[in-house]
Amino acid sequence: MTQRIRKREQDPLIAARIRIVLWAALALFGLLLIRLYWLQVVQYDRFRTLSENNRLRIRTIQSPRGQILDRNGRPIAETQASFDLICSPVDVTDLEGEVRLLEEVVEFDADEILGKIRAAKKANPYSTITVARDLRFEQVSVVEFNREALSGFTVQVEAKRSYPFGTVFAHVLGYVGEVSQEELDRSEDDQLSMGDIIGKYGLERREDNVLRGINGGRYVEVDAAGRDKRLVNEVPPQTGGIVHTTLDADLQNAAAEAMGKGAGAAIAMDPKTGDILAFVSAPAFDPNVFSRGIRKAEWEALSADIRKPMQNKGLQGTYAPGSTVKPFVALTALLEGIQDPKATVRCPGYLQIGNRRFRCWREKGHGSVDMYKAIVQSCDVYFYTMGMRVGPDRLARLEKDAGLGTITGIDLPGERKGLVPDSEWKKKATKDRWYDSEKAILGIGQGYVHVTPLEMLAGYASIASGGEVMRPRLVRKVVGRDRSFKEFPPQRLRKLSWKPEDVEFIRRALSGVVNDYGTGGAAKLPGIEVGGKTGTAQVAAVKGKMIKSENLPYLLRDHAWFVAFAPVSDPEIAVVAMMEHGGHGGSAAAPVVKAVMQEYFRKKQVVMDKEGK
Repeated sequence: MTQRIRKREQDPLIAARIRIVLWAALALFGLLLIRLYWLQVVQYDRFRTLSENNRLRIRTIQSPRGQILDRNGRPIAETQASFDLICSPVDVTDLEGEVRLLEEVVEFDADEILGKIRAAKKANPYSTITVARDLRFEQVSVVEFNREALSGFTVQVEAKRSYPFGTVFAHVLGYVGEVSQEELDRSEDDQLSMGDIIGKYGLERREDNVLRGINGGRYVEVDAAGRDKRLVNEVPPQTGGIVHTTLDADLQNAAAEAMGKGAGAAIAMDPKTGDILAFVSAPAFDPNVFSRGIRKAEWEALSADIRKPMQNKGLQGTYAPGSTVKPFVALTALLEGIQDPKATVRCPGYLQIGNRRFRCWREKGHGSVDMYKAIVQSCDVYFYTMGMRVGPDRLARLEKDAGLGTITGIDLPGERKGLVPDSEWKKKATKDRWYDSEKAILGIGQGYVHVTPLEMLAGYASIASGGEVMRPRLVRKVVGRDRSFKEFPPQRLRKLSWKPEDVEFIRRALSGVVNDYGTGGAAKLPGIEVGGKTGTAQVAAVKGKMIKSENLPYLLRDHAWFVAFAPVSDPEIAVVAMMEHGGHGGSAAAPVVKAVMQEYFRKKQVVMDKEGK
């Protein structure tokens, strides 16, 4: 037997087979060693991370946004605690079932949330998704009670943007929201990630880099159900910086209350510095709604409102200025030597140009009027005449110098430029020349011309300051996350070469509008000399007999303007109010300006009383 075995071993064929088996076994063993080296050495970091992630979770701590303060240090945008519903995609076992269960408790768009979670699960399953913000206590209780059935969802206390004044500062502050994928793709900030809150509109958007902090995180150990068991490490978030504005919350409230339920804008500015003291656009939206996540029905209601609550009317709305341009027409005539202020023009209630009759707002006319009376009584016939004598080019040059039809440069995003037409524009737009009828209506602020309320305020501020055009300023100072700060001093854009005596004449005439039985008597203040101008801008031409604006359908009613500054001798504040479809400037817009000025001088008197002056 033993001899037989030895013979087989000596057989060359059998010996070769044994060597093949041995080499195959060695090769397999070598491959196992290589694979072991690959997994244990080369891929060590990857598998260690996967192993840790099986028991560790990173819970992002959203950084609180910095405050926005008014000029007196009062917060007009701040951060408060919020209960937020968070999803960790990697822990979800039944995505559709869990989302449908949550949908019964929390209000959100289930299809949208499902899409976000699925996308996150593909991109980074260990990331976190904010499903809903600002949960009520009873909602938190239900979620926690059903914790076993909601394996991938937890409730965390996060920082929520809060606007203590509600709708009052809506258009100037703007609102915040979760960063979109498109915004992430465009951003060059490598610290920005999905789920972060960024500024979407207004100052929140413009100063986002200052206000947005740096997120922190908690490394927590979880059990098989994804429940937090132990805190491993925590990196605290870094709060955002602080933005100090020129706004005054008291004046802002006064303007918003005076606007009431009307649509339009009211803006107050210091003509010497360009500081914006109040900036109201109405109707407004509640930015707190955007902080918790606006619902589809809420957005549709805002979008469907014909009064456009999402539009900043002071910055983006352009309107025919009506009679508010008359001081600029008169100033052009004075500076160009076209009209002696004492020379008169007869107003019979209309001006005939060719076969067309252009009416004055007073049907019986004003009789013989000089420049002062024409401004005070807002005589249309006088300014039809001046419009033809001055012409569009000289008028456009002065108005643009004063700030009309230009970008003012205010530190808010989205400013729109109005139109002050001249010959060059007309040639490009209509390929035609100017006709006398078109020149005439330019003199009363109708026709092609349209401006924003902010532009009109800048123009009147330049008259108030004697020809100094200041850049409107909202931000005085910013304090960074590292407590470094940067100040933004007032900026003079240009000094106009207006004759002081001509400017003084216009100022006296504007004072007469308010104090000398003019059209702006509703803005009169006891002890304070107010100078201003009313404007009633026609929206649609109505043929036949003159019809009162209030008897027309809402969208066909005239826009109402009033622009003023005070005190006339040394102006400290300039205010514009524009009421969409408000009717007459003297009755609809002047009371708004008066309310803002009353509050300004009331506060000033309080300060003086405290200082014993």
